[in-house]
Amino acid sequence: MANLCLDSLLNRVTEQVGSKSYLKGIMKGWEGRIGIVAVDADKRYCLRFSPEGVNRTEWQEPIHLLLSGRERDLARMFGGEEMYYLGAKQSVTVKGPIRDQLKLDALLRLTCS
Repeated sequence: MANLCLDSLLNRVTEQVGSKSYLKGIMKGWEGRIGIVAVDADKRYCLRFSPEGVNRTEWQEPIHLLLSGRERDLARMFGGEEMYYLGAKQSVTVKGPIRDQLKLDALLRLTCS
């Protein structure tokens, strides 16, 4: 996982969420844009969640949930391994409604190996 870039890890998450039908229940009735900012690499990413699935998009305002941190920590968060995810959560700043935070947390945990 350490050699994978955040960009490819975000693609992996979108594919996994889309391929697991049981995750549709979590996303039911949820429309949200998740902004991801790698502060040390000056990079911004955006994931759009909807009942139909998740897509990578260009940065779009408004952002409903903002995750910011070092690129390495963000990569660990989206890397698909639960122990790395739990550690990265301590280093990444998350701002936004608790409902959106809980939905994202559930989706990321359920895509972990």
